[in-house]
Amino acid sequence: MRMLRDALVWGYWHPFKRLVWALPDGAAHGLARALGRALGRVPNARLAGMAEAARLVPGVPDDPAARLALARKALVEFCQTDLEVLLFPRLTPARTAALVTIEGRERLDAALGAGRGAMLAFGHYGANQMVMAAIGHAGYRMWQLSAPATALNEKLPEARGRLVRRTRELRWAHEQTLPVSHVNIFGGLKEAFACLRGGHVLGVAVDGGGGERRAAVPFLGRRAFFPLGPMLLAGKTGCAVLPCFMERAADGRLRLRIEEPLPSVAPDSDGATEATALVAERLSRAVVANPSHYLYFLAFRQLMARGGHEAFFAD
Repeated sequence: MRMLRDALVWGYWHPFKRLVWALPDGAAHGLARALGRALGRVPNARLAGMAEAARLVPGVPDDPAARLALARKALVEFCQTDLEVLLFPRLTPARTAALVTIEGRERLDAALGAGRGAMLAFGHYGANQMVMAAIGHAGYRMWQLSAPATALNEKLPEARGRLVRRTRELRWAHEQTLPVSHVNIFGGLKEAFACLRGGHVLGVAVDGGGGERRAAVPFLGRRAFFPLGPMLLAGKTGCAVLPCFMERAADGRLRLRIEEPLPSVAPDSDGATEATALVAERLSRAVVANPSHYLYFLAFRQLMARGGHEAFFAD
């Protein structure tokens, strides 16, 4: 069994990747959708976890068939998002622009024009990693708060599995080919401060686990723990905070939707908590509108909580 798993991982990251690279633009996403639909017809843990996680989204019918259908849609989206990681080294400004439309770019330009930098605040929603590709290949100087594979392999207990560790390392190598500078979230934030004070773009995931300080804020009709670090950073630098969402259409194309900035964040804990609640509210609205974009992350957080890690929801 171990040899089979090794062979599958090797096959995905080498021969299959070469096949994906050889396909015409658009064909790779078509292949990913076909794989997702096929996997959705076979009972598997990922599909079951996402169907269960659908219970957490307001407005999703309390019906097993409806939740399964939503999970199948989420699995098709997940396969496309996962395959895009294979494409990271081959993305160019032209190929990225053909795949991603940026809506609200004028809001980002106006924020940068103020000279204090701009924070793009997004969740693990949709193809969130493609935010880096879209912004970087559009010509902006961007830094991204990231979790390097080496740090994750040290911190997460399940990282002791050799295949999990190796997969993280391969993904991280591909992420490093994107046109952004990565800032280790487990290290100091000197680079993040320098990015914003230099008037550039900083990308942050606002719903990640960990962080020294967290706050329970309204989210999806409950209260969920969000890290305060991003908004504390925004308060200290005076940067603009723009929530954004990378959403996928049925044909695989993406739309990066940049929303209106938050009110200025006060440089204290109360200000950071208030701003975090506002970001969580924007994310909650997006999830309710497109629940399939968030089921993978909800299922992952539920799985981690069952394994003894910090819970996402406070109630």
